[in-house]
Amino acid sequence: MIALARAFPRRLFVNGASIFAGEASARLATFLMAAVIARRFGSAALGEYGYALAITSILLVIPDLGLHLFAVRELSVDKQQLRDLFWNIHRLKFILTGAVILFGLFFGQLIIVDDRRALFYVLMARILLQTFSQASMAIFKAFERMQYVAFQQACNSLVVLAWAGAALILHATLPFVVAALAVGQLAETLIGWRIIRRQFSPGPLPAWNKRVLHTILAICVPIGITAILEAVNLRIDILVLGSFVAGRVLGEFQAAALFVVGCFLIASLTLTVLFPKLSRVLREQSVHGSTYILSLLKNSLLLSTLGSLVVWFASPNIISILFGSDLASAATTLRILIPALPLIFLNTILFYVFLAARRRFVCMGTLALGVGIGAFLCFYLSARYGAAGCAVADVAREFIISAIYLYFLVQGNHARVVGMALLKVFVGATSLLLAAVLLTSTMRYGDQWLAVWIVCVLTGTLFSLGLPRRGEWRLLTDDSL
Repeated sequence: MIALARAFPRRLFVNGASIFAGEASARLATFLMAAVIARRFGSAALGEYGYALAITSILLVIPDLGLHLFAVRELSVDKQQLRDLFWNIHRLKFILTGAVILFGLFFGQLIIVDDRRALFYVLMARILLQTFSQASMAIFKAFERMQYVAFQQACNSLVVLAWAGAALILHATLPFVVAALAVGQLAETLIGWRIIRRQFSPGPLPAWNKRVLHTILAICVPIGITAILEAVNLRIDILVLGSFVAGRVLGEFQAAALFVVGCFLIASLTLTVLFPKLSRVLREQSVHGSTYILSLLKNSLLLSTLGSLVVWFASPNIISILFGSDLASAATTLRILIPALPLIFLNTILFYVFLAARRRFVCMGTLALGVGIGAFLCFYLSARYGAAGCAVADVAREFIISAIYLYFLVQGNHARVVGMALLKVFVGATSLLLAAVLLTSTMRYGDQWLAVWIVCVLTGTLFSLGLPRRGEWRLLTDDSL
């Protein structure tokens, strides 16, 4: 029992289980809603839902503006700042939320077509509630009491399931069914505020202090811009492709792209649990911090590449089971997107590493360049090749972002060895892929070559960094850090 307790420290186990059981269930409500829409309303409706969801997902990041990550990073180091941070963050959030409401009304009336407008406003209501719920969750994460996150989001999921089930039984319209997400979010937000008041007691509202607000904004704006770029990076394909293809094709791409979003979700949830510890480890340059990053990157990349191979082989069955035979052709797009999965996992980890190391401008510059190049490729390839071209643009964009992040990792003071090793692995695997395509002079078996690329990355990582070791896993789960 003692050995088991050491292998799985209680605090890390509770926090990890809470984040994945709670937050993943609430975020996967969006995924389940997509499956319901595809089966009940068809692929065209799924395309409309995906388009509105992509826009609101980007708008959600604006009232965040890096405030949540800033709160977690600062409170995980010094919890005495709770009162000032909690109330000043909410002051800024109310101002930013007002700006989002005005923009949403303007955008909805002038840009969104009539049949998508109601759906857009429903999802707008959801994200406005969600941003205040996330402020409460930032406190729970900073204090590493993430069981409250699980409770909040479990309630959210139950309300969503109950509302959506009743709406389907009553044969309600699409906006009414999707309203389940907004109602569930309302329940989650109210529960979070109640827990904050009863368990954490942030104290009375402090006096208005412009200097403090300006200081918080100066630190958070680069983080917020980076988060906006990350949201755009994750959704730019849907927004661009919607201008070139019909609703049915967009729905098929949305079904495949949900796996990319799911991979990002898994990586984000994992780093949500580890981010307070990562912030403490990287406060100063040390061998301990470099070893921690090495263990995190190596083991995450090995797991994500193995998972990507499984998804590549099983993609036709997975698509048919989740979305029905009507969207079976989405399996081809999913196979093209497969290399993006480990890249997204790696990029998410590196984003949090640089943020914890207080190198937020590296994150912002890397994502800005990646989004710019990715948007150009997405427009060009989507116009010529449709969904397949858009998927290739996604993979190219994530590869560019990975290369830039790894370059800065090599140039910095943390984990230079692992950065150089992974950079060589990705460049080598990509060179082999390009050589194989050029020598065969055909893309008839293009998706098979992408699977080979995954295998090359997996074997290259094992060769350069070695097999997983028990000590590395023990370091990641060390409760004393």
